Amino acid sequence: MKKRNLKKIKIAATVLSIAGGAVAAYKVYSRKKIKKSFDNDDINDSVSVVTPVSLDSGYPLRPGVPAKDPVTPLGCDLKLTYDENVPKKVLITGAGSYIGESVKAYASQNYPSISLDTLDMLDPNWRDYDFSGYDCVYHVAGIAHADVGKVTDEQKEKYYAVNTDLAIEVASKAKSAGVSQFIFMSSMIVYGDSAPFGKEKMIDRYTAPEPSNFYGDSKWQADKGVRALADEHFKVAVLRPPMIYGKDSKGNYPLLAKIAKKTPAFPDIENKRSMLYIENLCEFVCKLIMCGEGGIYFPQNREYAKTSELVRKIGKVSGKIVKKLKLLNPVVKIASAIPGKSRQLANKAFGNSCYKQDISQYSFEYRVYDLSSSIKKTEGNFSTNKSKKILFLVNHDVVIYNFRLEIVERFIADGHEVHISSPYGERIDDLVALGAKFHEITMDRHGMNPKDELKIYLAYKKLIRELKPDIVLGFTIKPNIYGAMAARKFGIPFVANITGLGTAVENRGWKQRLFVYLYRYAFRGIQRVFFQNEENRKFFVDNKIAVEAHDLLPGSGVNLERFSYVEYPEDEIIKFAFISRIMKEKGIDQYLEAAKVIKKKYDNVEFHVCGFCEEEYDGKLQEMNDEGIVIYHGMIRDVAEFMGKMHCIVHPTFYPEGLSNVLLEACATGRPIITTDRSGCREVVDDGYNGYMIPQKDSKGLIEAIEKFIFLKNFERKQMGLNARKKVENVFDREIVVKKYNDEIKFI
Repeated sequence: MKKRNLKKIKIAATVLSIAGGAVAAYKVYSRKKIKKSFDNDDINDSVSVVTPVSLDSGYPLRPGVPAKDPVTPLGCDLKLTYDENVPKKVLITGAGSYIGESVKAYASQNYPSISLDTLDMLDPNWRDYDFSGYDCVYHVAGIAHADVGKVTDEQKEKYYAVNTDLAIEVASKAKSAGVSQFIFMSSMIVYGDSAPFGKEKMIDRYTAPEPSNFYGDSKWQADKGVRALADEHFKVAVLRPPMIYGKDSKGNYPLLAKIAKKTPAFPDIENKRSMLYIENLCEFVCKLIMCGEGGIYFPQNREYAKTSELVRKIGKVSGKIVKKLKLLNPVVKIASAIPGKSRQLANKAFGNSCYKQDISQYSFEYRVYDLSSSIKKTEGNFSTNKSKKILFLVNHDVVIYNFRLEIVERFIADGHEVHISSPYGERIDDLVALGAKFHEITMDRHGMNPKDELKIYLAYKKLIRELKPDIVLGFTIKPNIYGAMAARKFGIPFVANITGLGTAVENRGWKQRLFVYLYRYAFRGIQRVFFQNEENRKFFVDNKIAVEAHDLLPGSGVNLERFSYVEYPEDEIIKFAFISRIMKEKGIDQYLEAAKVIKKKYDNVEFHVCGFCEEEYDGKLQEMNDEGIVIYHGMIRDVAEFMGKMHCIVHPTFYPEGLSNVLLEACATGRPIITTDRSGCREVVDDGYNGYMIPQKDSKGLIEAIEKFIFLKNFERKQMGLNARKKVENVFDREIVVKKYNDEIKFI
């Protein structure tokens, strides 16, 4: 017993010494960073490095800075739209900056309509440069802050001269030259230091900036000063990002990465921080440039970061196992209680500072990488050339052909070997013709017979053992669960796509409990779980299912070429269409009831129905077709062509959708939509902008929405359709989904 206790004491002493070493390393690094910062006097990006000490408040206002905060809308309250085909000419003021160079490189790769020039602000002749002809000036020049014990008035003046005065002067010059948009890189630091160890800090739309030091104040004064110049013709956008990180970034992240690659253990402290991956910022900036709008913005990653988890993830990508140990937590607690540098470092590493997520959500999606993916891109080696064997698991040929065809085509074009496991259907032949290899596995998509379910699992296990794929991609419930189980048996990465929860999972009861258990078991150690709406993701978070592997997709996306804009019809007959599987949960009863009521009141309307008909509706549908209330077309092969003949697509579903493909396709074609206020639908419709949103299972509400649509003038209906097209172009392009999957392949 004594030997065992002695062993425990030795282990504790070892891990405590590790923690002490990490803190010591942090201190040495910080001292070097401070000295370098003031020796070089570099003009750099406004990127958070190490929190400066608090100084006396009451900093004097610089020229051009208003005493009161100018009234400026928040970006989350604006309807941001853009056209990718409209060229934009941009001037980045701040040469050689990490953010500026990153945005320039990203735009050249992903946004050919944006052309960028860079102006060196260290060149004293910059004032002679002609700003006219630019659509946007993106100001990134600034002195990055440092942690200093004593700061001279001369050093403080330098911060204000560069961070405040220069920013306002550049904005004024841009306005005088007729530039229509100015984007300024402010910082989260305007809200003061992060909350100390053990305290929370959540910044929301009502939180007032309150800088705690001269650096924060120099950014805050610039923030106010440039916004004061805004008017109807000169839009000023201010970005207040949290810590920005990425490959070759500066600041605290590289230090954390260095520790993660060396230490075998790290304190397991509960804390939360907002962070922003550089490519997420680049995507945001490019889309904001295309929008041309002003406002205040808080771009951040979709998920918050926990320091210990961040260290563990970095270590994992670097091939090192870092243990998170609560045994080390007392070291941090003690350090946080000691006044001076130790407390500062403990608070910096384990403090809390977050933006509320709702102020970081905008009309367009910009968070193309989640935390795990961003760390892999930052620390890992992306494999771009190696050919891989990829296995798709689906429950129906339509699932892959209609909604994942572009992914299959991209993989084949990139030289990968693509295998598809599915029950046979006519679309399989088309996929094989492209170069994919088919493996037939039969399944009852809706059955729950244990014997049949076991057969699916065993079939997947046999296929994976024989095929030895590099990665397996699952879609829909059964392929996700049984495929993930089988792949894990052989240590093969698995990527799941949650295309919707399904009624068994969404409704409380023994079936829900069973599926939660199966998901939790199957998704242990999974590479990625893609969701198509936030509500489904929240269900998995609440049930603690593979939380670390989550990422959000814009549904299945929509092919904007296949579903191209079709000129809006000028017919006097207004045509509505229901395009879906004809079943109760898809809202067919509400649609048929609305058709019956509307047809009695108006002669200039038609109600069309398309899709596979469940047996219980065969008779009713045929009867209403014979009476002329609806026109039933059965299954249609060319959905895009059919939609082009319609005026409005109606989708009154209350089914647990992932994200409705029919709504995406309708919008891409330029058709207004009427749909329900539920996850998978509300993401696509902006009520009154590109259609109408109604309550679920509400025939009266549907009738009112249809009548409202009938009363519109045709040019108003057409404008709704144009708005619909613009929305899917901005948010739901299938190329976004293809890129996400392509990145997952590169990670293995």
